[in-house]
Amino acid sequence: MINKIILLILLFLPHFSWAQIKEPDDRVKQAIELNGEGSYNRAIKLLHQVLQEDKKNLSAKYELAYAYLQSGNSVGAEKYSKQILKQGDSLKLEAYLILGAAYDMMNDPKKSLKIYNKAVHEFPGNNLALFNLGLSYYNNDDLEMAERSLIRSIDVDKNYASSHYLMSHIMLRKGETVKAMLSLYYFLLLEQDSPRAEESYNMLEELWKSGVDNSGGKTIVAIEKKENDFYKMVDLEIKLKSTPYIDDEPVMKLKVFTSNTNLLFDVISQKYKGNIGFWEQTYLDFFKDLHKKGFTDSFAYYISNTTYRPQVLVWLSDNYSEFNSFINWIEPRLADL
Repeated sequence: MINKIILLILLFLPHFSWAQIKEPDDRVKQAIELNGEGSYNRAIKLLHQVLQEDKKNLSAKYELAYAYLQSGNSVGAEKYSKQILKQGDSLKLEAYLILGAAYDMMNDPKKSLKIYNKAVHEFPGNNLALFNLGLSYYNNDDLEMAERSLIRSIDVDKNYASSHYLMSHIMLRKGETVKAMLSLYYFLLLEQDSPRAEESYNMLEELWKSGVDNSGGKTIVAIEKKENDFYKMVDLEIKLKSTPYIDDEPVMKLKVFTSNTNLLFDVISQKYKGNIGFWEQTYLDFFKDLHKKGFTDSFAYYISNTTYRPQVLVWLSDNYSEFNSFINWIEPRLADL
């Protein structure tokens, strides 16, 4: 699972604009377009021609490091990102991110951790540096530090979907089921049309399935006197009350998912009295407010579009006014984050 997360994250590595430095020549502009199209080998050939004539061309070096990384050549990405770091301050953050990703690709998480710590130290409060630091800690099996870094990253930018995606995996490995579900729900609000969105939705369904005893027996969860008692109580209640998946027909599965989502948000709304903390202010306040507004069904169908598109479209046609009210409520809310 760790390697899978790395590969997925690399697909979303930002392609920074050359506008941050001096105007590049036409060949670099062409290489930027080639990189954008995924024609990395052609871009690499063109950029080497530029560097033969201008060995200090930063924009060419950055595009070259980027092309090497995306084409799977971690050695080339390491070489040219290091040259950028030696040359000056321009594109320094971007070079750190590529270099760290190259070490991740080399399965050398200790080196990537060192690089990302440098990036966070030199660029405090940068969302991408914090996110990549969290990913590096995750790959080093330091889940506590990974969570801390992701909290800082989400505090900077709550709309960066990758942070919620990675947070859900951290929580799953820590055995924090409810927190993992909250992160998955929020991630799917931000991103639906991608392979990892489909994977995340399937994970949510599996979590709901695993929480129900279809034999009619009782689920027993031990409640310890710790800070996270609230989440264990929520976990206990939804395991006792959630609707089982007994029909594989898509319409029925979608109805069960919507019913269980309502259950989770209803339990949160009843038991959560308000608190100050990352999980409360990021997830609990948001989903409690959404549920009180009566938008839980619309939300559940909205995020289910990644897996049950035909069934969602039928529901939307029958509930257009309700769904439109949800969209009008959610769009300005996300824009203000």
